[in-house]
Amino acid sequence: MISNFEKALNRVEFPDYFRVSGIYFTRGPDWGNQLHIINWQGLCGFLETQKDPVQILKGAFEKYVITVKNSLEDANDLLENIGCYYYMRKKDLALSANGYDLILDMSSNEKRTISKCMEFLHQERNKTTNAQDIELYSWRLSKLINDGGPSDIANL
Repeated sequence: MISNFEKALNRVEFPDYFRVSGIYFTRGPDWGNQLHIINWQGLCGFLETQKDPVQILKGAFEKYVITVKNSLEDANDLLENIGCYYYMRKKDLALSANGYDLILDMSSNEKRTISKCMEFLHQERNKTTNAQDIELYSWRLSKLINDGGPSDIANL
């Protein structure tokens, strides 16, 4: 059986894959909402079988990052993907072979894109009065840092 990541690789559809949209939408078993982590688990399963998993992941994620815009949807998806990477990185050595760090080892242009998008998300969260959104955002940042991610994602 071909994984969703392998489909995205064959079709060069990484923006859709990392946004969990279209055929890459993966329902969570409990609430039926989209879960990025399921796609990341499938991605890891595929990468474990590859000769150079780091290069495959790097190329795929770069193709996604260059399409990210300063919108709430894109910013939330990006933060979710980065969080999933650091969470899975602790569990799957293919994601961190030879000390590789997907986010910190990106080009300066891609880091700038990520930083701007994360700064945009931070500003949007500061504008909201929805306590649930604020709490979720704070929790996601704390989890990212606790999983080994950058402590200041808006200033890479």
